[in-house]
Order: sequence, then structure tokens, then C-alpha cells
Amino acid sequence: MATIAGSTLVSAGLAHAQAPPALDLQDLKGGHHKLADYKGKVVVLNFWATYCVPCATEMPLLNEMQKRYKDQVVVLAASLDDELDKDKLQPFLHKHKADSLTLMVGASFETLENFGLQQVLPGTIFIDADGFIVDKVEGALKRPYLEYRLAHLTGASVPQPKAHHGGTETRSKSTNPR
Repeated sequence: MATIAGSTLVSAGLAHAQAPPALDLQDLKGGHHKLADYKGKVVVLNFWATYCVPCATEMPLLNEMQKRYKDQVVVLAASLDDELDKDKLQPFLHKHKADSLTLMVGASFETLENFGLQQVLPGTIFIDADGFIVDKVEGALKRPYLEYRLAHLTGASVPQPKAHHGGTETRSKSTNPR
């Protein structure tokens, strides 16, 4: 059974960046996409579902960050919704002001577990431009943390987070903002 996450903060650091597990997602036209396809860009892999209220809440923020870092970052919005609900996904993103996100299907709760996440939505994995996992967040992202993380990963001016980012996070020690 899945949990819809609130904004509880629990931290534990990654000892070092990790290679991601194999992942094969599909776009709405059935085209296959692997994480290796995005090497050279920072990847924000966000697992979500239409029935998840915190997922809907963070969509406009993810969209804003995708627009801000359009040449350096790709936000993959990996839906865990049932295959039968595929026609509801793009309208959901549009309704929640997230048209700039790259919509993918084919993720499952097993996918979350493969990435070391609990069965909590939303769940987000941050992958650096070299293709390594550098951060994981279980639960809704908060603006200060997301801005810090993306600035750090892209080499932009790094704002210090002013508040907890929400969710449960696993960070690499070398990128700890505290």
C-alpha cells in the first residue's frame, strides 16, 4: 500500500553518489526512454500520480524550475497511474500548470523501491550530469530546497535554503546545504 507524503523532514546522507538502476519509461506515444538518454543534463526524476494531492501541489514548482534551467535540466514526470488512466495524464499536468515537464509512464511502486525510495508519493531522485544519483526526496518538494539543489547541480549561484524542503531526504555528504 502506498503512502501520500506530507512535509515531514527526515534526513540521512548518501556516502557517495550512486549509479541509478536500469529504468525504461515510455512517453505517451509509446517511445522508450532510458536515463542514459539524458546524460550530460541534470535529471529530476519525479514519481507522481493523479490521485496524489502533494504531487499536484509541487507540479507548478517543478514546471517553473524546468523553464528556468531548460538547457541544463530535464524534469521527468514519471506517472504511477494505471495504464487505463493514460488519457488523463496530460490534462492533469495542464490543469496543474506543468506543461513543460517531460511526461513518462510505466513507473510502478517497484520502480520506487529499485531507486531506494519507500512507497511514498511524490518521490524525487536527483541525478547529476554524469548520470549519478546525488539526492533522493520522499514527499513534496519545497521551493528553497529545490532551488538550492538545482543551482548546486547546474553550477549556478547557490542560494542557501531558508526552510526545510519537506519530505524525507537522502543527501550526498559532499552536497549538504546545512
